[in-house]
Amino acid sequence: MRAAFVALCCCGCALPVVSAGTFLPAGDLETGDIHASISLESGRVLAGPSDVHDLPATPPEAEQYDVSTWVASDISVRWQAASRLTLEAQLKLTNPVVPFAPLVSGAALGARLRVHERSPEGGLSVELGARVVGVGAEQRIERSASGRSQTDVWAYRSIGIEVPVIATYRVNPLFAVTASPFLRAYWIRAWHDKIVGLTTSQAVLQWSPVLSAGFGAAAAFDLGPVQLSPGAAIELATKPGPNAATRFLFEPGVCVGTRF
Repeated sequence: MRAAFVALCCCGCALPVVSAGTFLPAGDLETGDIHASISLESGRVLAGPSDVHDLPATPPEAEQYDVSTWVASDISVRWQAASRLTLEAQLKLTNPVVPFAPLVSGAALGARLRVHERSPEGGLSVELGARVVGVGAEQRIERSASGRSQTDVWAYRSIGIEVPVIATYRVNPLFAVTASPFLRAYWIRAWHDKIVGLTTSQAVLQWSPVLSAGFGAAAAFDLGPVQLSPGAAIELATKPGPNAATRFLFEPGVCVGTRF
């Protein structure tokens, strides 16, 4: 069997659900401020070809997609609409072939509610967050053997809700540390089309829940107009389908942003 030709429209199955931008410091924005950022992270994979459960084994050409994490990125914009309310929008980006070439895979809308305000000199600030996420993806491989060819297409659609608590302690104007426990619930639908000549057969994983809980931590360094925020999260996450195992994941990330 020859090596597969792989064409991916986008890799939303490698959804960066643990976003470095989620853990940006609480309490820094004032009414009317806008914060824009871009992040690069190890994103949790919601589903892969084996999760459709229609094949005895994943084809060797598609095994690279049956992983737990994938390099991913996103662009986020936060607007401080009121003294205690922040609105945010996020564009999910990832490219499974060339990681640093952005490719749109989904989007999110959310808000943060500031429940504890720090003093102007520094100290503790706490915000409650909520975000709705939508993502879609497609994977395609072409195989041939003994003069017979077959095209396999895996498609994924997912919607989800993310609920983090962001607690930031600002040590001084140049440095802050953030801790963020979080819960996430996603519903994912996946299907696998096998195309042989003019015949197409399809297997479907109907809408299934994918749940996770974890804890993230990050530092923020204010370097003039630029804020650099490296961080990491640990997460217990399920996979879709019955009797799916719970996995422990470690997901580092970094975010670069500016406020204006």
